[in-house]
Amino acid sequence: MSGPYRDTGADEPVEAPRDEGIVGDVIAQFADIHAFYRELVQNSIDAGSPTVEVELEYDREAQRMNVAVKDRGEGMTREIVENQLLVLFRSTKEKDKSKIGKFGIGFASVLAPNPEVVKVQTARDKHRLTLHLYRDLSYELFDAGPATQNGTTVTLELAMKQGDVKEFVDQSRAALKRWCRHATVQIDFTEVRGDVRVDERIDTPLELIGTTLAQARATRDDGQLTVVVGLGAPYVGFFNHGLTLYETTEPLVGHFAVKIQDARLGHTISRDDVRRDEHFDHAVAVAREVANSELAQSAAWKLKEHAEAAELEEVEAIVQAAVAAKLQLPAWHLPLTEPVGEAKTVDVSSMRKAWASQHVTLLTTELVRHGQPVILYKDLDPLASALARATGVVVRDVHGELTSIRPVARTDNDEEILGTLAEILDKVYRDPGAIVLADLVGLHMDRFAISGQSQGAHVVDHDASAKNPFALLARRPLVLSAAHPLVRAARAHDDPGLAAAHLARAVLLHHRLLDRDRSEQILELALVHSGVE
Repeated sequence: MSGPYRDTGADEPVEAPRDEGIVGDVIAQFADIHAFYRELVQNSIDAGSPTVEVELEYDREAQRMNVAVKDRGEGMTREIVENQLLVLFRSTKEKDKSKIGKFGIGFASVLAPNPEVVKVQTARDKHRLTLHLYRDLSYELFDAGPATQNGTTVTLELAMKQGDVKEFVDQSRAALKRWCRHATVQIDFTEVRGDVRVDERIDTPLELIGTTLAQARATRDDGQLTVVVGLGAPYVGFFNHGLTLYETTEPLVGHFAVKIQDARLGHTISRDDVRRDEHFDHAVAVAREVANSELAQSAAWKLKEHAEAAELEEVEAIVQAAVAAKLQLPAWHLPLTEPVGEAKTVDVSSMRKAWASQHVTLLTTELVRHGQPVILYKDLDPLASALARATGVVVRDVHGELTSIRPVARTDNDEEILGTLAEILDKVYRDPGAIVLADLVGLHMDRFAISGQSQGAHVVDHDASAKNPFALLARRPLVLSAAHPLVRAARAHDDPGLAAAHLARAVLLHHRLLDRDRSEQILELALVHSGVE
């Protein structure tokens, strides 16, 4: 037999060790006494069984746990039993012809939990054999009559107190799930509690469940090699026929979660690692290739899917993970605060600068109205840093650099105040050209006055808002914030002349243009407009 847990590489029988110390060392290598499940399942798979049944039944009177592993494989002949299965053990019959044959050390694991006896019932070619293997390493082998179908059942009889049963059952289940969870055959686990049977299916598909943000699967070498690569914390699992060879969090493939299934992989003699041979190197290389091709595409699709659903935590998690793994996605789609046309996302991979916001505001709406996409985010700094590393795009929060100017409806009183303000400014310094009363959102939402670019709703950046509205060559509208306390107080004043004078003084002071002469001029003009002689 050959498989991930046994492969002598020899075609001729070899002399078996008869020294019990060596046998003891072989058995002792199974630090997990439940590893015998792995070995017996592997035997069943090697024998071509379509299913494996594991049944635990406790005999309360005898205080004995019976553990049976049953398959419907090809079974064993006497020659196989004697020359392969029993290589490490001796017969109770001194002249028995069974000596030593080709055999790996896997079956010795059945003695790790110290059973009173291990009973093997095997049938092949309509003939049944029974083997009793004892803890003193002796055995009995005898014919058991005709058989109607092939298969093998291995039963361990373990002395056990009732109080230890639950722990043993739980550890058995855990061992099967650890070593055999991706077996290529069906594995049924049954616990018999008196008249009650509790059944559970052990085998599951070769997948990365609950640990990755995106994953990809690929099969190579005419189906011999299957690789599943996921975007997540470093992990690599190596499997043969779905049975676990080795698992590690060492980033052997990179910052990815990977499962590799290949019948050509084998374990080390100590069974604590996978053999680092040409098959190992090839499998790891294929996993890296799949990560940089199929996984990159899968992650891009997953990113766009979450972006379209505005699932911000998932979006930012994929971006962070992809960048940490140095995975270059073919597209980096991010969600928008509001759709631009029909698009709910934008691919930032070809952009030099992108605007972003945590919420929909007047500012974002104004940008979108002009066809400018605004990315919706949850936590900007790590997102922006990751995107800069991945694509070179610079992402900025709109509210930290832009201001939305949206004119408000003006009352007759507003018109009189603003008209008087324009007249006062023209007489004491210079006409600003236009005065706009507006709601401000963004960078300068708390400012009293800024410069605009037009009299309709629009957006200005920091440089444009800081321009001098009194410049001779390119005058810009003077924008007053309708929400600022000075403006609100002026609009509520019952004397438009005095209100305009207060605003004029504030405007010139804001632009560092107010001096004593202009202040006195403003006072005189205010008195005139108020009808005071």
